[in-house]
Amino acid sequence: MGMRLTIIVLTSILMTACATRVGPSVPIDAANPYWQGRLSLRIASTPVQAFSADFALQGSASAGSLTFTSPLGNTLARLHWSALGATLQTNGSVEHFESLAELTRRATGTDLPVASLFSWLKGDHVSTPGWDADLKSLSAGRLTAKRLGPEAPAELKIILEP
Repeated sequence: MGMRLTIIVLTSILMTACATRVGPSVPIDAANPYWQGRLSLRIASTPVQAFSADFALQGSASAGSLTFTSPLGNTLARLHWSALGATLQTNGSVEHFESLAELTRRATGTDLPVASLFSWLKGDHVSTPGWDADLKSLSAGRLTAKRLGPEAPAELKIILEP
């Protein structure tokens, strides 16, 4: 029984070592903000759609990247955008889009207010048609935004890592 417990503990340690998070690929400064944590999105459509993953968000609404990873550190998707267009990388394939709006619709199944998200994460409560953001817990690393219409109701929750 002692040998079995040792093997389980060693396996757990090795799996944790393999799941080490990697920080941003470019320097962090005021012009290039970076956030990471856990994100969940629930869309009250028929059927209900739900998605949650660890995330790393960097840049701005005009040029940036968003990476979704599993709790074990496996990359689920990478989204990149700039004035030239947007790309979605999943499972070794790359899809190109003309806009960030098209990219988020493809990646998440709905329109997300990405420009507002950058403002909200900075603590700026910008008005976004159809969305209501709750920034009261942002100092504790939590943000919630709800879409009230005109599309299916949705709830976006973010828990930031320090």
